[in-house]
Amino acid sequence: MDIRENVSLSELTTFRTGGPARFLITLSSASELPDAREFAKRHELPIIPIGEGSNMLADDRGVKAVFVRLLSNAVAVEDTSDSVTLWVDAGHSWDALALRAADEGWWGIENLTAIPGTAGAAVVQNIGAYGAVIGDSIVSVDAYDLFSGEQKKFSRADIGFGYRTSVFKKELDRYFIHRVIFTLAKGATPRITYRDLAAHFAHSKEEPTLKAIRSAVAHIRAKKFPPLAEYGTAGSFFLNPVLPEAEARRIKEKFPTMPLFPLPEGGTKVPLAWILDHALFLKGKREGSAFLWPAQALVIATEQDASSDSVLALAHAVQEEVKNKTGIEISPEVRILSFEKKYARKN
Repeated sequence: MDIRENVSLSELTTFRTGGPARFLITLSSASELPDAREFAKRHELPIIPIGEGSNMLADDRGVKAVFVRLLSNAVAVEDTSDSVTLWVDAGHSWDALALRAADEGWWGIENLTAIPGTAGAAVVQNIGAYGAVIGDSIVSVDAYDLFSGEQKKFSRADIGFGYRTSVFKKELDRYFIHRVIFTLAKGATPRITYRDLAAHFAHSKEEPTLKAIRSAVAHIRAKKFPPLAEYGTAGSFFLNPVLPEAEARRIKEKFPTMPLFPLPEGGTKVPLAWILDHALFLKGKREGSAFLWPAQALVIATEQDASSDSVLALAHAVQEEVKNKTGIEISPEVRILSFEKKYARKN
């Protein structure tokens, strides 16, 4: 394994901000995880798993932890008459997997295309977009328990998927995911009822084939999200709030044209982007070199000279305004890493 000291987190995250990580360990194989665990124990530091850093905002002063990333990205395929099972190393690029699935004719993750990050990190968040979530395609996950040093297998039921959550998110930094097992179908009904996708295919009149859906999603996302070549960002910065139905209805009385989305697991999702745009008119709001992206108010983007402090100042200002105007307390979807926080080390 490769060990580096005081690596700038601006080099490891898509926000391109943040001070030094105390250590960065890069692994070529999951078999090296016990060695990384022992290294962290010797230095009395916690381990923070990191993929492509596309959902992290790191303190400008740095983070006192051992960041560990896994580079292995193999994919093994078992083919049956109507489906395929994929054994995917956690370090594999998520979008590269979505691209391969579309090229091979494997249905299930095409609506989740053009999302930055690795396959392992995607599971933690239960990433979702355009009417699909990753949890629907997962059979099981292999993970290393950084607290006990044991290898564990989690079934889909064990993972406890919910709206942008899982057991891995609820117990952050305990489990290091190193392999994800998917089942994808060789034929399926296209999922194009989500408003933007429905509008795309109604306008274009093209058939919603697997490749056409992937292309449409990529096109829609490109119009909504900042290009990483020009701006720092972690995509949607805030979670859509999930409220009891009665509370969601109370807010809708104040904003009658606001849509609501009941969730299968219970509760009602309130579209925060709609509130920020149509109720509070916050698109483009700025703090220094950090600003709400004009095409998607859930997204915070940064210019070249931005700091994490400017991102946090903007986020806090948005949270306060939403609370004052609607009574809703909103939370970040992005993980915020603090210099001061003592991350748990139970190993």
